[in-house]
Amino acid sequence: MHTPLNAQEMPLHKVFSDDFLFTIPSVQRPYSWTTEQAGELLDDLLEFIEHHRITEKNIEQIPEPYFLGSIVLVKGEKPEAEVLDGQQRLTTLTILLSALRSYLPEEYANEIDELIVQRGSRIRKIEDTYRLRLRKKDNDFFKKYIQERDGITKLTKQTPVKTDSQALIRDNALYYLERFNDLDESTLTTLPSVIATLCYMVIVSTPNFDSAFRIFTVLNDRGLDLMVTDILKAKIIGKIPESEQEIYTEKWEDIESALGREQFNELFSHIRMILQKRKGAGNLKDEYDSILENMSGKTFIDEILIPYSDIYIQIRNYKTSFVNDEETVKILEFLNRIDNMDWIPVAMYYMHHYNNNIPAFLKRLERFAAVHMVLRKNFNWRQSKYSTILRELEQGKDPFSKTSTLNLTDDEKKEVIEVLNGDVYKKLKDAAKRYVLLRLDALLSKGQPSYDYNTITIEHILPQTPPKESEWTKNFPDIEQYVHKLGNLVLLTTKKNSRAKNFDFERKKSTYFQSKDGVSTFALTTQVIQEKEWTPKVLERRQKLLLDLLVKEWELR
Repeated sequence: MHTPLNAQEMPLHKVFSDDFLFTIPSVQRPYSWTTEQAGELLDDLLEFIEHHRITEKNIEQIPEPYFLGSIVLVKGEKPEAEVLDGQQRLTTLTILLSALRSYLPEEYANEIDELIVQRGSRIRKIEDTYRLRLRKKDNDFFKKYIQERDGITKLTKQTPVKTDSQALIRDNALYYLERFNDLDESTLTTLPSVIATLCYMVIVSTPNFDSAFRIFTVLNDRGLDLMVTDILKAKIIGKIPESEQEIYTEKWEDIESALGREQFNELFSHIRMILQKRKGAGNLKDEYDSILENMSGKTFIDEILIPYSDIYIQIRNYKTSFVNDEETVKILEFLNRIDNMDWIPVAMYYMHHYNNNIPAFLKRLERFAAVHMVLRKNFNWRQSKYSTILRELEQGKDPFSKTSTLNLTDDEKKEVIEVLNGDVYKKLKDAAKRYVLLRLDALLSKGQPSYDYNTITIEHILPQTPPKESEWTKNFPDIEQYVHKLGNLVLLTTKKNSRAKNFDFERKKSTYFQSKDGVSTFALTTQVIQEKEWTPKVLERRQKLLLDLLVKEWELR
């Protein structure tokens, strides 16, 4: 039987009505919108009012609503609803309404109050209920200073807070009150009506948490703040005895803080690959449901999450992690430039279980990853190969042996040489051709080059469309034979110059390729600057030199 799903577009006065009592569940992240994001919301609303010239008198005639995005709820037939996605907008809108309630005259404030609090009944002995309840740590602060009538007037910049979320709630409320000082009375009195009647949300609800989570994973809007790891945190910490939960929560959050949200989420994807050694068959949450069936929360955190997070941090922050190991820094510099991260679980597994001869292993892994990036192997192919390599490592197979899947086949070696000797600029993806050129630049350089430039562009020496009767067309009767070859390409740290690309060779070198001291940032480009002319013979010589460098480095013969 399918889990019932309800999706309905409704104005905000229906969202903040007796139909819903919103709760932020414990797995949610804390409130995190800054004044910048809160300001964007207000600016959007003010721009909407100005664009349509909305006033209190013509508001019913406005044909176009303002869409605030979608929220995902775990909700049955009763009003109680857990917010899986939408916390930031619901909280910020409540702060905005509270600020308007305190700023506007009584007749407006009373109606705004209805959007913030569900009125109880003296006769039926039912207390007032606020329409939004935050996480336990922040809810009392939110109720006291935002939801209670006149609570916001007690806020100052010195109001003490216990969490970062409380500081953001305070700052956003004060920010809105300050912004209102710059608005005219007509705009201010129109704003609550616009919010209540012209602002719409799509409310997606299902009574089943897993179903709501699957909906959440395919939605993408600026209110999105919950990640798979937040769901897993609740599940894994929940398997630990209550007396130790605080200790393990701190361990978890220390790792998350060290990595940041995005990389922490990526880490779980890499760990899944290490543990299951296969391409994911479902979403990450479902995969971990299977993994955690036979593993305690303590075991997962102590024996898997902590050691692999340490290694992952080393791989991503390689310049500081291996500051005294130039060879490892050099290899990881390039592995981190591969256009996918599928190699990381293999590196993590080897570094955790073998922990010897690491530079040599990473060099072999870089060759494997780089060659197959050049050959444009797809995700499924890569997942299959890396899964096999992980299984071989687990079985103790020597990754340096000729029979290891980490080795290149003779056909692959032949194919990659053909690609590198062909029209590299046209045939390779941008990431791959830039990688190849940077790899060559490092081989030509002395020491360990650093490539921390905002812009790295690829330029042709022989232009793609040189002017007729130019030096280029005289030297190269058959331009197509040479123009996109490896030997005709250089790297620059400036954006492409459409005028300079057709300069003759000498002028192009002096005004485009080199700096004031007569060299370039890249050894690959400096090599060209040292040439006196650019002819087929010179280009062919350079092509052979560059190809031979890669053949030797990647052991392609």
